[in-house]
Amino acid sequence: MYPHSGRGGPYRGDREEEYIGSRYLNQQHLRAPASGSFSSRATSSDRYYPSHRIEPPVDYRERDLEDRRSTENGEDNVSFANSMEKRKSLRKLLSRFADKTAMQGVGYISSAKYWYSRAIWVFLLLVAMGWMVFHLYYLISQFTDLPVQTKISLGFNNLQFPAVTLCSMNVVKFSELQTTSVAFQSLVALTQPSRFKPEDYIPGGGPPPPPQPPKDRKRKKRFVSEFDDLGNLTDYGDYYDDPSFRDEAFKDAKKDNLYEVENTFKNLYLAMPRGVRVQAGHQIQDMLLSCSFNGFKCFPVNFTLVNTPEYGNCFTIESGNFITKNPGPKTGLTLIFYTQNDEFLEGISQGYGMRLQIHEPGTFPMPDQEGIFLSSSFETHIGLRLTDITRITPPHRECNDGIEFKKVNKMQYSRSVCRIFCEQEQSLSQCGCYNHDYKEFFFFSNNTNKNRWCKTQQDIRCLATIMKEFGMQQRTCSCLNPCKEKKYSLFPSSRQWPTEAYSTILMQSLCEQFPAKCQRVVNMKTDPRSLALNFVKVTVYYEDLNYEEFVEEPEIATAQFASDVGGAVGLWIGLSVLAIFEVVQFFIELCAYGVHVWRYKQRKSKQIKKRKQRQNGYAIREEKDFANEKRYQENWNSYRHY
Repeated sequence: MYPHSGRGGPYRGDREEEYIGSRYLNQQHLRAPASGSFSSRATSSDRYYPSHRIEPPVDYRERDLEDRRSTENGEDNVSFANSMEKRKSLRKLLSRFADKTAMQGVGYISSAKYWYSRAIWVFLLLVAMGWMVFHLYYLISQFTDLPVQTKISLGFNNLQFPAVTLCSMNVVKFSELQTTSVAFQSLVALTQPSRFKPEDYIPGGGPPPPPQPPKDRKRKKRFVSEFDDLGNLTDYGDYYDDPSFRDEAFKDAKKDNLYEVENTFKNLYLAMPRGVRVQAGHQIQDMLLSCSFNGFKCFPVNFTLVNTPEYGNCFTIESGNFITKNPGPKTGLTLIFYTQNDEFLEGISQGYGMRLQIHEPGTFPMPDQEGIFLSSSFETHIGLRLTDITRITPPHRECNDGIEFKKVNKMQYSRSVCRIFCEQEQSLSQCGCYNHDYKEFFFFSNNTNKNRWCKTQQDIRCLATIMKEFGMQQRTCSCLNPCKEKKYSLFPSSRQWPTEAYSTILMQSLCEQFPAKCQRVVNMKTDPRSLALNFVKVTVYYEDLNYEEFVEEPEIATAQFASDVGGAVGLWIGLSVLAIFEVVQFFIELCAYGVHVWRYKQRKSKQIKKRKQRQNGYAIREEKDFANEKRYQENWNSYRHY
């Protein structure tokens, strides 16, 4: 603390002459030493230099008082500054850090004996720190980009069975045709095959047809030319025929007649109320002959009806209790259908069989987009393999968990369904109506706008404009991928079914369930081909309980990023975590030293200011004394004069 402590110091208590007197030494200490002996010399030394045990203790209060007085009087400032320099020295701070730090190169800079050696180590340290900063910048930029990698693994577990949707290939039963609209019946009558006579066009094949009016002669053209004016049967004809709403590449192209027939049929079908459409279609209780899952029976009440524009009534079976514990057809879902071919609309329905879609439970079925055909008179086995997809959540990627969507729309989220709702909501906001192709979506979502589908020509033109803007990407929808999704890979195989002998068993089952149709089926017994075309059998099962799992995860985890940063710092300048705290402590000490220097300068400036004020006070007092003395002298002289 005090650099001048000990004998000969600047303090009165430390000076040797202060305690040589009679208070500390008796008279015999002052006697001359005896000559000649070593002991006498030692004794003489002890007499003149008293031992430490008889020295009085240093009076620190007096020392502090003298320091304070000397500071106030501006004295011994050099000694005070030197003491403060020894207490806190930048050189000492740097030297201590260089000796103790684990950072590579700093110790060699401090201990180098030659200037060029020190310059080389400084250069190497700066280069290493530069490369370290570049390396860290690369690592941080790569980490902040939030890259994602997909981890593929093979899992094994009991599997939830998917939802299965089946549709008849015939939209409206012939026996229910009279319940439909007049325009719909007119279109069906216009497409009756009995109106077409291809034999009339065989060269030399029979007598020439009798002369007919021009209008009737026009109807005897080829089948594809019969429907040129079908657009007049529906309000949607102008939309389909108006070239202004087509793509530029097909603006002047002529539409296919069969395509127009199908679309006109769909528009007239959707124009009818839902109750009429459902009643006119095939019913599950009239078609289902057998249903079983894992050997246990299921019934028509286990199916949910969905009315679609393309296939009419479709039926979905799904249950949370359908859990597959063993692979193979025996533990799958087996269905046998009677397709009611005698109820088909001959000019509209173009083939026998059924449409099947396998989709994730809870999702809305769209068999026209994602389904496959099942052929009549065939048994089809469909093996499934599951792919479970789990996408990463924000902040790495955006995905939709489907919770809010299901709460609003009453159905599970999928990207295609989200896009449909998004487009129709924009149509509702601008045109006040939506496309009637999606009536069933609004029905199942219980939307308050479910009855506001576009009907007038003005509504249809507004809708066409919006759809064209979507096609040109002038309008967009923000439909993210679902955070969790299940995909099913289908591996179908089929065989001819049933045999003639097994057809008798099927007829027996059919007659037991539908006695009114028994006679019609028995009459087909003489024609096994026609009988077999009325039956479809399908078995859906998991080929294996193994499933592929795709999981998105961060490509650079937080622990990996910390390891990379530590490796970069350790590679270039040799710092560990604890060594980094050494650097932190060093900077803290530098800051503390800077504060100390600032305070010292502030204190010294105050001392100089006080000294100047004191000197100015002395000068003013001397001037006052001189003035008083002069006044006194003048008074005294005047007194003597009188």
